[in-house]
Amino acid sequence: MPTRSQVEKWNISALESWATTVAAKNSDCLAYLDKAKTHFSDVHADWSGAAYNAAYDRVLEDHDQGRKLTVEVGDLATILTGAVSTLTSYRNALLAKVTDAEQAALTVADDWRVSGESEETVNAHQGLINSAYFELNNAVSDAARKISEQADIVRSAGDLLGSGLDVSAAEDETGRLGQQDGKALADWANTPSVERDPAVLDSIASQLPGHPLTDAELQILANGGEVDTLPQAVQDYYRDFYNSAGKEGVLALSEHLKTQEEAGNTVAASQRDSLANGLALISNEDVGTGRTPDGKLTGNGSYQNVPTDIRELIEARRTDPNPINANTTPGGPTVALQQQWKDTNALADLMGQTNPGYEPGTELGTQLYLKSSDMVQDQFNPPGRDDAAGTFAQFAGRNDDSAHQIWSGQGMPDDYDEKETVRSLTGHDWSESDNGRGAATLIDRITEESQLPADDPRGMRGREALAGLGQMLAPDDDDDKVWEQQKQSFHDNPELATSVSKALSANLDAISTPGYQAGYPANIIHSDGRVEFHAEEANRLLQLGSYSEDGRVNLTAAAEQHRLAELTRVMQANPPSEVPEALALSDAGTLSGRVDNAIWDALVHDDQLNGDEATNKADALYQAKMMGATIAGQLADEAVGKIPGADTATGITGIEVGDGVESKLQEWLGKPEYEYLERPSEAVLKAQTAEHVHQSILNAAYAAGELPPELQTGSGPINAAELREKESTKLVFTNFLTTHGLSQYVADYNQSYAIDLGRQGGS
Repeated sequence: MPTRSQVEKWNISALESWATTVAAKNSDCLAYLDKAKTHFSDVHADWSGAAYNAAYDRVLEDHDQGRKLTVEVGDLATILTGAVSTLTSYRNALLAKVTDAEQAALTVADDWRVSGESEETVNAHQGLINSAYFELNNAVSDAARKISEQADIVRSAGDLLGSGLDVSAAEDETGRLGQQDGKALADWANTPSVERDPAVLDSIASQLPGHPLTDAELQILANGGEVDTLPQAVQDYYRDFYNSAGKEGVLALSEHLKTQEEAGNTVAASQRDSLANGLALISNEDVGTGRTPDGKLTGNGSYQNVPTDIRELIEARRTDPNPINANTTPGGPTVALQQQWKDTNALADLMGQTNPGYEPGTELGTQLYLKSSDMVQDQFNPPGRDDAAGTFAQFAGRNDDSAHQIWSGQGMPDDYDEKETVRSLTGHDWSESDNGRGAATLIDRITEESQLPADDPRGMRGREALAGLGQMLAPDDDDDKVWEQQKQSFHDNPELATSVSKALSANLDAISTPGYQAGYPANIIHSDGRVEFHAEEANRLLQLGSYSEDGRVNLTAAAEQHRLAELTRVMQANPPSEVPEALALSDAGTLSGRVDNAIWDALVHDDQLNGDEATNKADALYQAKMMGATIAGQLADEAVGKIPGADTATGITGIEVGDGVESKLQEWLGKPEYEYLERPSEAVLKAQTAEHVHQSILNAAYAAGELPPELQTGSGPINAAELREKESTKLVFTNFLTTHGLSQYVADYNQSYAIDLGRQGGS
């Protein structure tokens, strides 16, 4: 996605010059065609007979076919001219929004982020800039695709000229170009290395279709829908190209482009992306070129479109009696196995180049998960194994249907064991590769789908998987072997811990609800979609989610958001006299305590595993709580005042009030200079905790419309620090607590946020 400085430097006039050149050369071609025809007409007086007639007929045929070619070239010039106008318009509109923001005394960064004093003004201008940016981005994608499509048609028409075939069929013949390029690539790969000409690869790479799907079409895929607008020519080209090139040709081109990309060639980088995108397109059952009258998708992808020798590589297993080509490889099975691993790593590397949003087909994704699982179970660990396995899983995880099949076993062979496959992925030590990011996609899918409506089939299957999360990762049974393995793995793989924390944070009602403060007696999914975790398995899942810094903050922030939301809801729905009764069965305090226990247990276990590198557990828990409280306060209402104690939190965490969880959390945790700081004294801790609960009540009361005017500013509630500064304000607040029956709530809150340094735990 282009930055502001890049957009400002765009030289759209170069595109206009290209359009002018194409149009001029096309006019020259027309003139030469007419000149040749006129010449033969002029010599008729001196030349006649059968030979002349044959020659004239051929010239006339070439003239007619040539003019058809110029029509296609003219269309390309028209598309280029249209792109100039469209891109200029959208670019100017975006930059005008930037100018408007700056004239409003705001700052617009290179990444288009708007900042300034008035949050309302910032948000307004950010929305306008975002809208203009995405309109420009879509226009760029659309223009690139149209230019690429028409260029392929021109190329196809040029090949047909003089072949005896009608140039008008060029659009239907573009698939033949893929076969032609693929064969050339295969021939190159089979040529002795000393005779290979790299210019052949450069030529083929330059002809790969670019931008086959728009952002809107990629979003349809992300939402679980079908795309029926892929140009037939693009689908035909990639399918024929891949199958004609085969494994050797495709990997040879990928490695050639990788070498150029590493040398700084940005064009080669884009071409390699196109090569990878093509593999996703030809395999994806949800990407087609149209529909039948009854609405069925046509021209869609399939795993069978993937070249046979690439499928053979993906489906090869450690238990196979012999590696691929064992009998034909010089050096026998040993060398063949080495080549098989080399090809596997190269294929994974290529798949890792696919642009965001391009998904593999369901069957391809499922096969890649299985491949990844098999690879990490191999007793041998050749160089690059875990990197390749992690990349396969990450790419596979873009397809939610693949993740669903692997997790649930639905649609899989009768002898498939989902627990063995899933646990092999989540139980592996990925610390030398992607820290579990690929394996974590299995859990990410559950989180996303569990938030869909209950009447959405994907929502129901997501909740079913959510209900089984504990049994899969943290079963509470007589044999704790699985639990011990998963604890070790989540300690090793922070990405897994963070994914589980997100699943739990998005589904806190599966852990407890008012009246069931300690949790539920069994795993249940109700007909209305509600999920209940077995209490002990929920506690174990909370611990798994606490093995990463991100996860700890996610959980503490979610618990605090839950508390704020509950308090606001109760104050809105009940008169002051009924608030204490409404809060009597609150699960917020117990939930915070269970989160605290889980974090502490994870930290104790971390220390047992880390030895001399043990973490200061009290500091880590304190920081997670401070960060969680600060984030929750901001998410509750960005317009509400600053969370008290945030200055302290900022010094520790890097959080700035007003920033969202994801971006700020990542900024904080990503700072290489970050070091744990000394935890404040217990007395200071308790004082800060008191201000947190006071601010929570002020925020919730303001949101509920119950806050007295004396406790408000012009734009929100007062900062709780003012309660210490003004006795009259403190008196109003104290009376408010009393009249609304919130004094016990304050006591419970303080108890939940106090840290007992003498507490021991771990499981």
